[in-house]
Amino acid sequence: MPANREMLEGEAYWGRIKSIKRKLYVLEVILMIAMSAVLIITSQEFSLDPFLLPLDKLLGFILIMVLIVMMEGFVFRIMQVQICKSDSTKHIMSTNSIRRGIITAIIAAAIAVLLLFPGMTANMEDAISYNGTVTHDGSARFQNKDPMALSSVVSVTIHCQTPTKVYLVSQFLLDHYPGDLVRDHALNKVILANPDVQINMTSFGYGTYYIFVWGANSSGDANATAEYTLHTELSNSVTTLVPIVAIIMAISNAAWIGYLVPLRKKCRGKSIYK
Repeated sequence: MPANREMLEGEAYWGRIKSIKRKLYVLEVILMIAMSAVLIITSQEFSLDPFLLPLDKLLGFILIMVLIVMMEGFVFRIMQVQICKSDSTKHIMSTNSIRRGIITAIIAAAIAVLLLFPGMTANMEDAISYNGTVTHDGSARFQNKDPMALSSVVSVTIHCQTPTKVYLVSQFLLDHYPGDLVRDHALNKVILANPDVQINMTSFGYGTYYIFVWGANSSGDANATAEYTLHTELSNSVTTLVPIVAIIMAISNAAWIGYLVPLRKKCRGKSIYK
């Protein structure tokens, strides 16, 4: 009878833990959605046309919440192990938790190494930079941030074989100054590429931009062409916050595994599952 009572009490505590865990996770999801909405509104960068969700402003909050949820998972698992009376169940729980901890630690460590290893960030930024060609009859169109604001175009380099006038204009200028008039309101101060010109984009707001080329002579040159490179950089949130949180996650899961291994070893001998 005492054994049955102890088992029933254990099942009741187990049910309470699952209920508390479920309610807490629901509350945290609601909190994340609400706080994300507040951060997006206060950032004043959210845009529908062109679409921009400033995830770089949310990333710190999201990563902190991920760490909190992970730590809560450790606590709930410890509570479940403590009330569990079956060595077999303890062995299964510790084995599954160790497996998840190893996978999480490996992924987190790989992310940290990827972002902190010398030269890796620069290689990633080179990979997402873009090269193209623009002609006299057309234009090069680009947005200076990706839709999640995790990377941005910090500068544009334009190279011409012969001296050529180049113009960087925004969608706003293109809409308000039709035809050739838009060239008089170009955003770049240096117009003549002879053979190169570099335009700093860091002071420009989010939007759609265009590159036009025009012959250096008074009548223009129908054969004028230019090669351009959009130099892209990752957000500071990606290069700073992500590796810090990844290191914390890797260390925390390593410590968690260190706690579980002796427990699994202790329960393994009495477990019916090997």
